[in-house]
Amino acid sequence: MTFFRRLTFNLWYLRRPPWDSGIVPPEVEEFIREHPPGKALDLGCGTGTSSLALAQAGWTVTGVDFVRRAIRIARHKARLAGLTIDFQIADVLNLHLFPVSYALILDIGCFHGLSPSGKAAYLQQLDRLLAPGGTWLLYGFFKIDESPGPGLTPADLESLPLKLTKRQDGVERKVRPSAWFWFQKA
Repeated sequence: MTFFRRLTFNLWYLRRPPWDSGIVPPEVEEFIREHPPGKALDLGCGTGTSSLALAQAGWTVTGVDFVRRAIRIARHKARLAGLTIDFQIADVLNLHLFPVSYALILDIGCFHGLSPSGKAAYLQQLDRLLAPGGTWLLYGFFKIDESPGPGLTPADLESLPLKLTKRQDGVERKVRPSAWFWFQKA
């Protein structure tokens, strides 16, 4: 990610970023209802909304974001809720210090914002961090055209070493096609 994009994300958290609604997505709530608690890794966790929901349901949660202010807010929210969550300031492309494997890796809008080389590095780490039988719950929006910028492409989804178990298509902000994906590691 470029310096400018990192700066932009950091500046968004001086206010409330448009993606940080404070509402747990229904897809995350559904996952929590249908799966027993285990270890979860929330990549690009922002202010921790979904991390908190997982912890309240008995999950052992690690939340990761590179925006220091977002992590500070997430830690504050966890303290107020009386929850223990390991919020870490880290880059999703550099998680080599995370030795644990996770039953759930949650990504709400992080993967789709990476460059092609960033996506490749992310997927290598995903393979190491996701436990056998574990789920990668991914939300992303699609690229509308070939212009540079964020978004999922068909190639991003075709080359995954995981089994797609569920897909739910939608529209992000009533404009851009998006989807939730449930991938499982063999």
